[in-house]
Amino acid sequence: MADAAAAIWGAYVGDAASLGFHWLYDPDRLRALVGTSAAFRPPNPADFEGARGIFVHHSKMNGDLSHYGMQLQVMHRALLDAGDYDRGAYQAAFAAAFGPGGSWRGYIDKATKGTLAGIAAERQPSGADDDQLPAISKLPALMVALRGRADAADVAMDAVEVTSANDTARAWAPAAIAALARVLDGGSLHDGLMAGIAASSGEVALALRQAMAAAERDPVEFAGEVGRACPLPQAMPVIYQVLARAHDYPQAIEETIRAAGDNCGRAVFVGAMAGAAFGRTAIPLAWSLRLRGGAALWEDCQTLAS
Repeated sequence: MADAAAAIWGAYVGDAASLGFHWLYDPDRLRALVGTSAAFRPPNPADFEGARGIFVHHSKMNGDLSHYGMQLQVMHRALLDAGDYDRGAYQAAFAAAFGPGGSWRGYIDKATKGTLAGIAAERQPSGADDDQLPAISKLPALMVALRGRADAADVAMDAVEVTSANDTARAWAPAAIAALARVLDGGSLHDGLMAGIAASSGEVALALRQAMAAAERDPVEFAGEVGRACPLPQAMPVIYQVLARAHDYPQAIEETIRAAGDNCGRAVFVGAMAGAAFGRTAIPLAWSLRLRGGAALWEDCQTLAS
């Protein structure tokens, strides 16, 4: 079996590592700012001045999670508190984190706003009509909790719709669900990616096959062609291309960041896949030590994995 705790931890570390360059859509500017590593760049609005992109993390410090990492943590805590996936408990935890007076302090995206409205209206499913990366941000913790269960894919799709009640999200999410399930079951990254393709159909499967076939290409160039933005039809092919060429965890995260755009959103899933496949010792200790609140998060990762 894969290192389940490292899957969740790898997602958290990948998200925090990408925060400083999140939504910088200018790979040339990013390249000019990067030294030996793009990971854990302190958030600085000056990095975005005169460049393509938007800086939204004014309240954040180096080592903090983005709203994607927080979405993962909301699911993680809901699973620990309820002992299993419970839609109502997940929705309550989501509202307690992101709603008025909640624990989250930072940017609120379209999917989060729409989900809060759906929860308040008691709409089922409660998700926004949105096809972006929040659809899969919760999956690393959830798939660890569901590993080995025959109903895992159906339960995971229910959780996807809590934040993303959208046909495009429904079409792309099975690739993420199946890929994580296979790697957590002990498969290689390649095995996981192929399982994701097998769970997909039509244009989704074709796009993911093409992404894997492009593994020898520069991820910056590839992302420039398929798109660097948040929607799953852009993000998932970049995720697949990066993972198809990854030899270790740092490479996967570094290339995710350097591909620019919504690198935080991609890094949650990339970090989970690479963490599960390569194990906790593959995640640089220097990176893990930079994650704010990391001791409590790591304890939660071990608890859910056990």
